[in-house]
Amino acid sequence: MIRVAHLSDIHFGAHQPDLVAPLIEDIARFAPDAIAISGDLTQHARDIEFEAAAAFIAALPAPVVAVPGNHDIPARAVFERMFDPRRRWRRFISATTEPVLTLPGLALIGLDTVRRAQPHPDWSAGGVSRGRLARLAAHIEAAAGRIVVVVAHHPMRHPPTAMNRARPLGASAALATMRGAGVAAILSGHLHRPTEPLGTPPVLICGSSLSHRVRGVPNGWTLVEFGNGPPHARYRTAEGLVWRDATVLA
Repeated sequence: MIRVAHLSDIHFGAHQPDLVAPLIEDIARFAPDAIAISGDLTQHARDIEFEAAAAFIAALPAPVVAVPGNHDIPARAVFERMFDPRRRWRRFISATTEPVLTLPGLALIGLDTVRRAQPHPDWSAGGVSRGRLARLAAHIEAAAGRIVVVVAHHPMRHPPTAMNRARPLGASAALATMRGAGVAAILSGHLHRPTEPLGTPPVLICGSSLSHRVRGVPNGWTLVEFGNGPPHARYRTAEGLVWRDATVLA
C-alpha cells in the first residue's frame, strides 16, 4: 500500500496560523510515502507568502510534489503576470512548476495548469497547453511499471455542484491522454470543496487545507491510498485545532 497526503489551497496570506502545526502533526501520524500539494500555496503571490509556503514545505514529513495554482501568479503586477508570472515560484519554491517524484512503485507527476489570461472572463480557470500535455505524456511513459498519479491545481472534471464553473482549456484532451496511459488518479483543488472520486481516471478534489476561505466544508486534507484496486480517499477535517476523519464530501 502506498500512501499520499494530498493538500490544496493553502493560501498563505489568508491562512489560519493556528492550524499549521496541528496539520503537520496530523499528516506525520499517517507516515505518508509522499505529499502532493495541488496549488494555491499563496493568496496574492507576494514574497512574504511564498516565504511562508517554502517554510511549510520544508517542515513536512515526506517528499513533496507541489504545483502552482492561479493565486500563485500575480494578479495586480500586470507586467510580471504577462511576461514572467512564475518568477516568484522559481525563486522561493522550485525551479520547475512540473516536478516529478519517483519512488518504488509510485510516480507523482506535476502538471502546471495555470494560465496568465483566458479567452473568457474567468481567468482563474486554467488550461493545459499542447506543450504541457506532451511533457506530461513523456513523464508518464518514463514512469512505466509504477502507479502514476498526476497533481494539477485545476480539476479536469467538475462535480455537479460546480457545473457553472469554467473547466480548464484542453481538459478533454488531457483526460484522454491520462486515461489512455492508465493514470491511477488526478489530485486537484481549486474549488475548495472535497469530492468523491470523479470519473476515469478518478479526479480527487481536496478542500482548502489552511485558508479561511472555506466553502461550507471545514479545512481538510486527504489521505489517498494506492494498492491493487481503485484509490481509497480518507478525508480529514479540522475541528478546532484537532484533525479528525470526516464523512462530508460534496
